[in-house]
Amino acid sequence: MFFADSHCHLTFSRFAGLFPEIAGEKYAVDKIISRAEEAGVKYMLTIGTELSDVSELKSIADKYPNVFRTVGIHPLEARKHYPDRDSAADIIEENCRDPKVVAVGEIGLDYHYETESKKQQEEFFNLQLESAKKFNLPVSIHSRDASADTADILKSHAPLSGVIHCFSGDRSFAKKALDLGFYISSSGDVTYKRATELRESLKYIPTDRLLIETDAPFLAPIPFRGKPNEPAFIVYVAEKIAELLNISAEKVAEFSCRNFFDLFTRADLFRKGSKTD
Repeated sequence: MFFADSHCHLTFSRFAGLFPEIAGEKYAVDKIISRAEEAGVKYMLTIGTELSDVSELKSIADKYPNVFRTVGIHPLEARKHYPDRDSAADIIEENCRDPKVVAVGEIGLDYHYETESKKQQEEFFNLQLESAKKFNLPVSIHSRDASADTADILKSHAPLSGVIHCFSGDRSFAKKALDLGFYISSSGDVTYKRATELRESLKYIPTDRLLIETDAPFLAPIPFRGKPNEPAFIVYVAEKIAELLNISAEKVAEFSCRNFFDLFTRADLFRKGSKTD
């Protein structure tokens, strides 16, 4: 049994302001990946959120055969990049040519933390969706308190493949995403006591469209809530999904890995070329 973490941020040093402890040697990239592999996490997708992290993400993906990366501008970074949006688009497309870039993301809309940048968020969202289509890449979508607008914009770019990462919406949003051909990904918040509605929604996601993730270093599952999350903890997400669906964690690992490679087809090319599979 092995797992694929479909969404994690391995550039931990960027988040030291939120988790002071991750500045230490314990959370160096090699240590994080080593612990993940020991826990059975065979593949990881490390996610881009702004253009300043492109170089570090590339170095990580190039060094570790089992780590893939994305490129993208997170909606909460849209305002910062907006003055140079043309050059930003060029950088995104340049990175899309890298074989280890398997998706465009993390992109989307976030009205929870910021509503005054809606125009910039939507413009970058549309711009990056066009880049994904140009290179036939799936997208990793962030949507918080913006389900209706997210679904409308995705529909306007159909056909398009991708995943709603860290799904926190209701069944209505899930249905819209599934109807567009998208996958749904569950993270550590599925283990939280108050996540009753989320757990009920996930019961209705077909297993051939369900992924799992950590969103490390965020959203650490119970029993690590409040501490830095890491890919090694994805087993707790799998166990909770298994409990919800009344199946084994092995089955969750099996279908979520299959879905990972069905969606991220560039990663599948690397896997098929590996002597370890």
